[in-house]
Amino acid sequence: MVAGSTTDGLRRVRAALRRGIPASWVAIAALFALVALPRSAIPLIDGDVYWHIRAGLEVLDTGQVPTEDSWSLVGDGMRWLSQDWLSNVLLGLGWRLGEIGPSVLSLAWSSLVVAALALLWWAFGLRRPETGWLGRIGWLTVGLIVAGPVLGVRVQVVDLTLATAVVLSCWGYLAWPSIGWLVALPTISLAWANLHAGWPLIFLVGGAIVIGEAADRVLKRRPPHNMLTWRQIALLGGALVVSIMPIAVNPSGLELYAYPLETSSIAAHRDFISEWQSPDPGTIVGQMFIVFVVVIVLPSLWIGRRTMRAADALVIAGMTVMIALGARFLLLAPIIAATAGLTLEPAISGTALGRRFSRPLARLGTARSGAFLNVVNAALIGIMVVAGLGVAWARASPTAQRELVADHMPVGAVDWITANDPGARPFNQYSWGGYLGLRRPDHPIYIDGRSDIYGDRPIREYANAVQLETDPQELFDRYAIDYILFPPNQPLSQWLEDSPIWQREYVDAIAAVWIRSNE
Repeated sequence: MVAGSTTDGLRRVRAALRRGIPASWVAIAALFALVALPRSAIPLIDGDVYWHIRAGLEVLDTGQVPTEDSWSLVGDGMRWLSQDWLSNVLLGLGWRLGEIGPSVLSLAWSSLVVAALALLWWAFGLRRPETGWLGRIGWLTVGLIVAGPVLGVRVQVVDLTLATAVVLSCWGYLAWPSIGWLVALPTISLAWANLHAGWPLIFLVGGAIVIGEAADRVLKRRPPHNMLTWRQIALLGGALVVSIMPIAVNPSGLELYAYPLETSSIAAHRDFISEWQSPDPGTIVGQMFIVFVVVIVLPSLWIGRRTMRAADALVIAGMTVMIALGARFLLLAPIIAATAGLTLEPAISGTALGRRFSRPLARLGTARSGAFLNVVNAALIGIMVVAGLGVAWARASPTAQRELVADHMPVGAVDWITANDPGARPFNQYSWGGYLGLRRPDHPIYIDGRSDIYGDRPIREYANAVQLETDPQELFDRYAIDYILFPPNQPLSQWLEDSPIWQREYVDAIAAVWIRSNE
């Protein structure tokens, strides 16, 4: 049935091409090529990407996945469960391309976002094939806007692409209850277990459908769709059980099963690391999330209280709560928007305004005879693709990379450190540890973004020291710190300026370096 539905879809596309190219395809090309690709083609400005690259290079050089930290002062000898080793290797391979490497990585990761939106487009069409092209563009655009602040060359973006693949498999099963859709789930599980530890989303999405469909049957709800039978629900549940097994096929083996729980239980994440905290209502990101909830999430749950599949309500509510608890989960916004759109789309289409525009939109989505119109539409699609690639390249080019990285990373300060060698034991800004370590791999760093290695105590000690809630000098002496790499104009920076023990030797707009005074 899956093969049949896919074949039918390809047959329809070929038939449409024979008839002509609809004007709507120009808008669709604009979404993917001119909006999604450039929007997510972001230079390497996330500090964590640099330790991921370094980890990938280590695997490439040694042929082994690291199991113990040897990079940092605070984590030396601690267990390192490298749950994202394969993503790290891919990042390392891109980095080794030389000057163009960062640009290639930016475009590759933006392609993951485009692929995720394409999978959601496909999934939406399976669930609601009658939905117009403009509606799908709208829901995906909303999701892309909300997810925008956490896009970039970040391993978490892999979670978005794989999560949408799970949504496609599950929604395909809801539309065409064939076991063929379920075969993909264990394969996705195997890939996810080696790319990043976001694999619990398989069971959150799939489990929501099992529970939701069962609830609909038990409660005798009569939404306007064909509910899964008990046998079909059992088959989906069985596929999820089977999908648990491939997770063990990774360098860490069975340990990976406990990793998500162990990581999420680190209290210092929520206390000190912004991406693990709730979106701040005082920022544009937090305000955008609030608007998203008020305008999209809550209306979809209210309007669909009688007609919405319980599974969809669980997915929307569950993922929205995840974002409310941690800003890093904003990546899930496209899935929430698409799921909400399943309910909001028919409601909007049924309004007077929706009915008024339905006919012109349908005409734009219908192929027209005439060579001239087809040539014009084909040319416009080509222009969209070329323009999108050009804008994406401009954003991620080597020149743009250098300029933007210099605005976010301590490039000049690390240049000075490399040239002057102020010692081997640094105290560094948390988000700069990966960059410092990649630039100076033969020297330890103090700390970097591998919070899952360190656990609660080292992160809390670091945060308390930089916030001057404890005496920083106690930490500096304990770890025999030689120099400090930290932003200027911070509370710790002023403390260092006033301290007779530390002397500032370098400063620019981004970073400063202090060394122990000889006096």
